[in-house]
This record gives sequence, structure tokens and C-alpha cells, in this order.
Amino acid sequence: MSADALALAVRYTRTRVRSAHEAVTHLHRRGIPLGAAQRAVARTQALGLVDDRACARLWAEHWARQGYASEAIRKKLFVKGLAMAVVEGALASLGADDLARARWLIASRRPRGRFTPARLSRWLAGRGFDEETIEHVLSYAEEP
Repeated sequence: MSADALALAVRYTRTRVRSAHEAVTHLHRRGIPLGAAQRAVARTQALGLVDDRACARLWAEHWARQGYASEAIRKKLFVKGLAMAVVEGALASLGADDLARARWLIASRRPRGRFTPARLSRWLAGRGFDEETIEHVLSYAEEP
């Protein structure tokens, strides 16, 4: 492992929470040989600068606050190259299920009178909610 690879890895991981996969990919794209990139990222992990579990948990919490369904969060975490067990652990730590999250979205973020049921349905579907959850939440939102 070269000092340049380690320095680049440290700089990259300082800007925001990164997965090990993201860091290796970044280093490799910047011209660091794959083996050297992997060793540099392993060193950043040993130093506590890269932690896939913390990365998954923090991003899952962020996307849940943004109103995304579990399946959408799962896909976003997989794109970051996180292992299935790490992703599932992060999703389990969220606590609220999709139905509760969708209800919260409707109750707290919906501009009154601005969205028709069809528009709300598309909005929720775009955030990864399944059809059953959307139907349930829309019927809940229409109650007096």
C-alpha cells in the first residue's frame, strides 16, 4: 500500500460517511491499483474512518427521515456496496415500519388541499411504498 493511496482514502472518507466499497471504487477510479486500494481502505477501517455498519445505519436513518420506504432504502444501501446482513441490520434499527412512515409522511408533509389522491399515490410510489400501503394510507388520509 502506498502512502498516496492511504492519503487519498483518508481525504475521501473525511468528506462524508462512505462504505468500504465506495472508497475502494473511488481510489481505483483515481488510478490506484485495486490491491493497493483495498489495502488502503482496510487501513482506514482499522483506524475507524470507514465503518460499513455505521454507514448503513446513518444513511438508512437519513432516507427514512426523507420519507422513503424500506425497499427503496434497501436498494440505495445496496448501491453503496453494503452487504445484505449490514443492510438488514440498518433497516431493523429504524424501528418504524413502512405503514407508519407513510402515515407520518401524509400527516406531516402533505400540503393541505394541494394533492389529489392520484398525485399522493404517485408521490408515495416514487418513494418506494407498495400498492397495499399506499391504498391503506390514502384511505386513512381521507378520514375526517
